[in-house]
This record gives sequence, structure tokens and C-alpha cells, in this order.
Amino acid sequence: MFDSFDFVQQLVLPAALFGVMVTVGMELTRRDFRDLVAAPRGFLIGGAIQLTLFPAIAVLVLWVVPLPVATAVGLAIVAACPSGGFSNVLTLLGRGDLALSISLTTISSVLAILTLPIVLAFALAVADTGAGEQDVVSVPLLPTLGQLFMVVLLPVALGMWARATHPAWVQRNIDRVQQAAQVLLYGVVLVVAIQDWKPFSAGIEASFPLAALMFILSAGGGYFLAIAFLPRAQAFTVAIETGTRNVGLSTLVAISVLDRVDWAAFGAVYILPASALGFAAALAHRRAQRRDRQRARALEQQQVGRAPGP
Repeated sequence: MFDSFDFVQQLVLPAALFGVMVTVGMELTRRDFRDLVAAPRGFLIGGAIQLTLFPAIAVLVLWVVPLPVATAVGLAIVAACPSGGFSNVLTLLGRGDLALSISLTTISSVLAILTLPIVLAFALAVADTGAGEQDVVSVPLLPTLGQLFMVVLLPVALGMWARATHPAWVQRNIDRVQQAAQVLLYGVVLVVAIQDWKPFSAGIEASFPLAALMFILSAGGGYFLAIAFLPRAQAFTVAIETGTRNVGLSTLVAISVLDRVDWAAFGAVYILPASALGFAAALAHRRAQRRDRQRARALEQQQVGRAPGP
């Protein structure tokens, strides 16, 4: 029989993440793939930045900064995870390129079955530098791939199937379904933290400022790299996609794959500064767009006023 913690860890948490990933798949249609083929620039540049920048910054931090082992491993896990569905909400709020955001979130989630074990193994090797033998961490490949198939590929495919076969229902209900799935997932992460609070709380003090710094560096770096090649709305979208991570998946990897609750702390803590800073960035981008529109209208009125009469 499961005790309450085992029940949450082995059944409720995977089920909650499964539900979130179904809603990610609901966002994607065959038309999205056709649009990416027709105009791939934003997706290719954004995807390259999204997949590499956060892990690169995390590896640099792990190499340079001495961190508690739980925080270091937690950072490595988060760095290996794809962007989260909350990035779509922030992109919509900030008037970014929603189609690009949805495409990047979905494709990075699907690719996670390949990229997550590789990035995680490499980041953990860096994180373990200088650690004692008892702290050396290895990634069990087959269990990791099995978990990723069950909570990433399968639900995304189901979501796409639902969108293709019941488009009217999905269009009417997707916002409510996404909100309910996100609330359930974050609620389950909170329950996990409360149920095993002592080991979970051990890394929180070191995790919070590091989480804020990681979002600032990754989102800020993503924006400044993307703005050299893409319009500002797409650069903002890439920044949000780069800084936002799938913390539900990071929690699942820490607890269900690596069997350590304390290694889930960084991912759970990351929700707070990433959400707050992401909202601030979205509002700033929205105001900047409004100012640009006002300047454009003023310039147009000046040009009309200077135009010679008949």
C-alpha cells in the first residue's frame, strides 16, 4: 500500500504534469508546422537560443560558484528541462508572438526526451565537481526516458489529437483547462514540499536569489541575442521562453527519477521569481509597444500636416 507521500509522488504528481502537457499539445496544429516551414527564421533562431542559453549559464554558474549540493543538483535539473506552459501566458500578456511561443514550448517539450538526459548528465557532472563520494549523482537513462515518454510525448500527442478531432471544444475550453492544469500542478508541488518539508527546505535559502539571478541572466541574455536578428515582439517571446522552465517536470525528475525531495527545491522555488520577473517584463514590453504606437501615430499626423495642399 502507498502512504500519502508515495501516493502524491508516484501517482498525483505525474498525473498533474500529464494534464499540463496535454494542454501544451492542444495548442499545436498541423498549420503551425506549415507556418514554421514557410517562415522558419524566428523559430530556428529562437529555438537555438532557448535550448542552449539557460543550460550554458547554469553550467557556468555550477563551475564557478560553490553551491550546496542540493541547490547545485536542483539547478542542473531545471537547466535540463524545457520551457514551461506559463511562458505562453506571459507572452500573451506582453503582446509577444504567441504562435512562436506555443511552437517553441511544444517543440522543446517534445525534444526533451532527447535533450534532457544529455544536458542533465553533463550539468550534474559539473555540479558534482568537488563533491564527496556520497554526493555523486548519475542519471538512470532508461527510467528517465520512460518517465519522459509518459509525461511528455504521450500527453502532447493526446493534446494534438484532441485539437485535431474536437477543434470546437478545444477552442472553447482550452483557457480553462490550461488554468486548471497549472493550478493543480503547482498545488501538487506545494503538497510535496509540505509533506517532506525538512529536506525540501534545506536548499531554499540558497535557491531563491540564485533562481532570480538565473531568470534575469537567461531571459535578458535571450532578449539581447534575439533582438540582433528578430523583431522586438519575437525577441521578447524568445526571452520569456528562455527564462521560463517546466518546474513540474523538474520536480518529477528530482523526486521520481533521482528519488530526492531536497533536489526538487530549486525548481519549486524558481516558480516565484520567474513568475514575478516575467510579469514585470511582460508589462514593460506592453508599455514599450504602446509608446511605439503613439510615436508612430504622432509622426504620421506630422507628415499629414506637412503635406502640400492640392
